[in-house]
Amino acid sequence: MVFDNLGDFPLLTPQSPLLLLSPFPEEVQSLALRAGTASYVLPLWDSTEPLTQLAAILGPRLLVPEKLAQALPQCGVLIPSSISGGEFRQRLLEAAERYPRRCWLLLEQLCMEFPLPCPSGNGTELPPKQLEALLLAHPSFYDPGLCCRYCHYSRDGSYFMTLFDTADTSMQKAELAKEAGFSGAVSLQPSAEGGV
Repeated sequence: MVFDNLGDFPLLTPQSPLLLLSPFPEEVQSLALRAGTASYVLPLWDSTEPLTQLAAILGPRLLVPEKLAQALPQCGVLIPSSISGGEFRQRLLEAAERYPRRCWLLLEQLCMEFPLPCPSGNGTELPPKQLEALLLAHPSFYDPGLCCRYCHYSRDGSYFMTLFDTADTSMQKAELAKEAGFSGAVSLQPSAEGGV
């Protein structure tokens, strides 16, 4: 995905020289040294003790999940782009107010199937091939509140709705995050081209 028209709103990906992914806990000083002076660090682990030490060194260059935002107030906060209810724009504005100048949008590939009705709001992740088959058989529509596409269908006497993102909806989510005052976006997708 290319955000050519978002100006100074950076998109960090695993291929970006500005993003250092740390899949496993590592020695704090070594990781801080590898980060250099220009990189953002995204630990894919949440052991709080090493993160607390790393946060003291890296400050806002350390990007942490929202669940750790209160414990690590000096760090950047990753706000997930996938929601299954409410208003996406409102979610971003509330996060920006709660964590001023700390928010980064974590672009996720939303692709969830929900039984209807679905009081829990919890869906089941769909593999890409299954989504492709659904879209060949059923029309999809855009939901401006959730900022994603959806389709309705029935199977074996039950009704379902699938919410999913496209390159266009991911771009719209990034634009809304920029408008809300977020610092940038992070995508952990294998490729940043052709859709998230």
